[in-house]
Amino acid sequence: MLQGSWDKVASDVDFNLEIDLARFLDLISRKAKVLDFGCGYGRISNELVECGYTYVTGVDPSRAMIERGRKAFPGLPLLHSGGCELPFGDNAFDVVVVCAVLTCIPPPEERSTVVGEITRVLKPGGIVHLAEFCSEDSKDFLSGLGLPMRYSSPQEFRDLFVSFSYMHEEVGSTSTMSGQRTQSYRAFIRKPLNNAMHVTSA
Repeated sequence: MLQGSWDKVASDVDFNLEIDLARFLDLISRKAKVLDFGCGYGRISNELVECGYTYVTGVDPSRAMIERGRKAFPGLPLLHSGGCELPFGDNAFDVVVVCAVLTCIPPPEERSTVVGEITRVLKPGGIVHLAEFCSEDSKDFLSGLGLPMRYSSPQEFRDLFVSFSYMHEEVGSTSTMSGQRTQSYRAFIRKPLNNAMHVTSA
């Protein structure tokens, strides 16, 4: 996921896209095992810990981002993982948070790999909370940092998680890190319970 490129800008960026924290607090038990996927420097992980979540793990492919996070939030479990496979077993988490991550992964095949890994480490019946920049029509572009980005349409996000059921989704207004107004897509989606059954019967 372009970890080398993010390493170069790790000290220069301050991410701003917000998760739907109020709904998260209402839906997700404080005892849930939460994975902050593509955590960057741990901004969302720290926010969840401050809200009382006792098992939050952040993982990111940028070593420099993780090093920044460990300095900013000592004791927060932030892990570097540069490969395609996540360093966790199957069904390891109750919840996976994905905040402004797919936006940073334009290639369709890489997105499919990422979604496959998220699905693998999520328990049957577990929840993914998506918070991504979006647009009515999907578009690829270079960010002000010179990094490739993709704003997906809501339908494109639905297609990525086609087997999941939707608990809530919304499109709203937000700002980019550079202050430009754009749209955001936020959703809570649930992994089907029968995924484990398919694996067992195969």
